[in-house]
Amino acid sequence: MTVRFSVAIGGELLRKFDRYRTTHRYANRSEAVRGLMRAALIEEAVARDDSLAVGVVTLIYDHHAGRLAERLTELQHAHLDHIVTTTHVHLDATRCLEVVLLRGRARIVREIADGLIGVRGVESGRCALAAAEAIAPHDHVHDLAGEHAHPHEASHDHESPAREPKPPKRSARVVQPKAKAPVSGRKRRG
Repeated sequence: MTVRFSVAIGGELLRKFDRYRTTHRYANRSEAVRGLMRAALIEEAVARDDSLAVGVVTLIYDHHAGRLAERLTELQHAHLDHIVTTTHVHLDATRCLEVVLLRGRARIVREIADGLIGVRGVESGRCALAAAEAIAPHDHVHDLAGEHAHPHEASHDHESPAREPKPPKRSARVVQPKAKAPVSGRKRRG
């Protein structure tokens, strides 16, 4: 169910918000507000140790540093139940990028990420956490192919979002245009 509400905002905050909306390519202010709301709720969810989370850990390191690659591999093997996948990319002759996708309780994901990032010799490491469970589920469920069932017998295209027509605005009285009388029997002057 969609609910409309208003927000009174002006001045510099509105100008900054509109710049933010443009920079992040939100179609309109409503989409930008929804995006910020989701981000705040996700941040709150992954802050709870017991919430289900996914983490993307990026590591950049010199693979010639003593046993570094081996230590990273050992850490990953110690947490096979939380490691979803790992991608290793050679950036140049000495430096590598490793991306590790983790899944589990937020506390465990953070601990594994901190362990990987903290290995001596890692030049740069970051972890981005997201909630593994829907923050604000919608009215229907998608399968892995993107297909989904509705709680109703709807038939519509999902490639482009369908928009329901807006209800007509109510007015105190409805004015119908007067029909013009047919022109007949008149001669044209010319």
